Parts: sequence; structure tokens; C-alpha cells
Amino acid sequence: MTASRSGAKIPEQLPIPKPPEPDKSYPSSSHAIAWTPGVALRAGKVAIGGSPSKLRLLPANVRGFARRMHEADKNGVVAKTKNEQEAARYLLDRGLAHPVPQDRGAVDDVEVVIPVYGDPTLLAHGLTALKTEGLNVTVVDDASPEPYAEQIAKVVAKHGFNLIRQETNTGPGGARNTGLEATSAPFIAFIDADAVASADWVAKLRPLFDDERVAAVGPRVRPLSTEKTAIERYEDTRSELDMGAIPSHVVHGVAVGWLPSAAVLVRRSATSTPAFDPALRVGEDVDLFWRLDEAGWTILYAPDVIVYHHVRPSWRDFMGRRAQYGTSAALLEMRHPRRLTPASPSFSGIAALAATSMGHRKTAALIGLYEFARQKRILGPEVPWTVAAEMTGRSLWSDVFWVGHLLRRDWWPVGWTTLLLSPRSKLARGVAVAMMAEPVNDHVLQRAKLDPIRGLGLRLIDDASYGSGVIYGAIKNRVKNVVTPRPQLPKWPK
Repeated sequence: MTASRSGAKIPEQLPIPKPPEPDKSYPSSSHAIAWTPGVALRAGKVAIGGSPSKLRLLPANVRGFARRMHEADKNGVVAKTKNEQEAARYLLDRGLAHPVPQDRGAVDDVEVVIPVYGDPTLLAHGLTALKTEGLNVTVVDDASPEPYAEQIAKVVAKHGFNLIRQETNTGPGGARNTGLEATSAPFIAFIDADAVASADWVAKLRPLFDDERVAAVGPRVRPLSTEKTAIERYEDTRSELDMGAIPSHVVHGVAVGWLPSAAVLVRRSATSTPAFDPALRVGEDVDLFWRLDEAGWTILYAPDVIVYHHVRPSWRDFMGRRAQYGTSAALLEMRHPRRLTPASPSFSGIAALAATSMGHRKTAALIGLYEFARQKRILGPEVPWTVAAEMTGRSLWSDVFWVGHLLRRDWWPVGWTTLLLSPRSKLARGVAVAMMAEPVNDHVLQRAKLDPIRGLGLRLIDDASYGSGVIYGAIKNRVKNVVTPRPQLPKWPK
């Protein structure tokens, strides 16, 4: 181990094999690719978004194919010529386009591994759904106590699947490692015991591995509930396992920065030995996918394929699970330094927010003009001024967003105090708007299944529960980076 800047010891990383060289013939003339929703195309040559999200001036030989893809529907287009394949590869590698999942029928090179602990009631539901594709399934009982161990054995035997019982509880990551070692297929589908797969989820995800650099693909994980309680209705809008409806490369710094191992398909040859860090009881999936990304592998999120996950409707589970996720931040920061910084806003955005809140509009306008001039100089003369203006707005809004995000989650005691002070302070009112902008959009302006009062209240509790876990983990492990924002100075570019 080595020492980190925060004083904590950095654990040794499990080595990940390097991916093969890019296959210039991918995508083939039979695999359709589509423009990624949310990626803007300006002036037919400037793309804004992707993975990682940034502004890119497209090469001249890519622009025609990019415009064609942008105008197509979600079914995408096929790259038929060599030039089109090269353009498609450029767009795919940057997350500006994504391969369209397609069902080619039965697969014979995938096995399923399911870790389970405790009551197997939900496991029976999930195993029934898995019989549809006829895959080999291995259930790993993570040292469940009786009478659950016997019940699990009966459920697995009834469905005709394989069972491995561990004598020592190792956590979900350890149980998955045991299942991985007991199987031999080139691809492994990990799925939780309380998840219910769609009938063709593996058949649709498997073709995405035609690209030999793809190490893992995750479907969208949607909540499965009766929607009778407030928590169940809230989860429909804000489930921790639901990464949203937009396809993405899974990289640090984008909306889909990790995949939940509740349901994911993994290439065996891309993983370390063991695949999941045995020292991690939570966050082990984030650690694996970040190590794959750092080694150069591609990880894809394919939300057109859906797996359902049962919702735990109790308050104890709701708050405890969020707090548990938060405790993993310090452990992950020790392994992946600077990836868990809670916010990195620019001083320009912070100053613009303060000036606007206090009613100093001229000051806010001057800050905006400086940022516009800075953006125009950074982007260069070939990028239209309208795009520079758009990037200025995006940049300042991003700063405001991250200030609000920080005060709702990792600094929630300060944020809640700000909300209490907002009736008596102009600055507090402005900061409160930054804090509540995203929750209002998610639970009021969008179609939510819960009324605004309870929706916003649960959102604050959700964020505070996670933030409490982050604070606890930071103190316990002496990792200050996860609660320390890192403001950026907007220097004038040379």
C-alpha cells in the first residue's frame, strides 16, 4: 500500500488485462448504430456531449456521416463503406453514437451468476424469469443462516439450476467471484436475487460484444413495485439503480459514470482475478468498472434493454441503503484518487450565482461576458460564436448545478440551513434555487407518480442519507477529498 494525499492508505489495485487494438472493421455492415440522444450537433460540424462530455469539432471526413446519423431515428443507420466505418468508429469511441441492441436469437456462450443471502422469496420470481433463455444459471448462497439456506436449496433445485453454498459470508462481490470461478463461459451475466430479467435481455446485449474492446454492457434497471407506498412511487422517478433512458459509454464524469451489478453482462477475459475486490462490501461494482475504464476497455450502457428490480418499501431500507452507498465514496477514493471530489465548480459560476442572488446584474453580466470571451478563445475561430455562447451558458449552469448538488448531498447540513435562512437572505434564496432546481424538475415539472410535497421531501432525505454515509466514511477512513470541493480558477487561455 501507498499513502494518499488525504493520509489514508491506497490499496493495491487488482490488475486488469489490456484490451486488444481497435478493430477497424467494426462496426460491421450488419450492425446498426444510432446518434446518442442528448448529444447536440451544431452547424453540421460541432458535437457537444458524448463520453466524456465535451465540445468536439468533427473531422471533415466524419461530418457527412454524422449528419446522416443525427437525422435518422433511434433504429440508426448501417456503415456500409470503409469511409463510413471509419467515421462510425470515431463517433462510437467518443460516445457520440452507440450500437443498437439487436436480438440474434439464442446464445450459447453466456452463463448467469446470482448471489443470494437470506429470504429466497424474491429469488424464486427471478429464477422463473431466467428459464426463458435456457442459460446455465449458478446461484451462490453467501452463507445464509437457517432456515433460509434450506429454502434457497429447495428453490434452486426446483428450477433445475446449480447451487454453491459458501460457509463464510463474503458479501455480494465475493459471492460473484465464487460464481465466476465456478463457471467457464466467455461471458458472464451477473444479476441480483431480487431482480427480474426480461425474456431476451442476454440475447439483446450479447451482440454488443462484437466490438472486442467492450468489456461490459449493462441494461436499464427499472424499479418493480406495487406503487402503494410513497417510497415505491418515489423510486419510480429516482431509483439509485436506474441510470436513465439515454445510452452512454460508462466513463468518469458523465451521467452514467458506473453500472450497477444488479444486472450486467461481462467479458470474462477482461476481468481481474478475482474480478471484484474482496475488501469491498459496497461499491465493488463501481471499482470494477472504473478499473476496466482505466485499463482502456469500453463499458456500455444500453437502456433499450430493461431488467426490473424489486423495491424495498421500508424507511429503514430506503435511508440505510442510501447511507451505505455513501460510505463507499471514501473507499473508492482511496483506490481511484480525485474521482470522488463532490464538486469542482468554477469561481466564475460561483461569483455569477452570488451576484445574481444579491441583485448585482451588471456584475453578473460582466462575468458572463468574460466567460464568453474565454470560451471563444478556447474553441478557436472555426467554432461559430453562437456555439461559444451556448458553451458559456452550459458552463455557468454546470457550476450552479454542482453548488446545489454539493449542498443537497455531501454538505446537506449547510444546505438545509441555507433553506431555513432563505426567507431572510437574498444570497440564501439564490443558493436555495440552485439546490432545488434539479429536484423541482424531477418531481414537479416532469411526470412523477408522487405529489410535489412528498416528492421533494423524499428527495432531500434521499440526498441527506447518502451524504451522511459520505461524511461517516470520510471520518472513519480519514479521506477528506470526498467532502472537499475543488473550485477551479477560470484562467485566460494563452
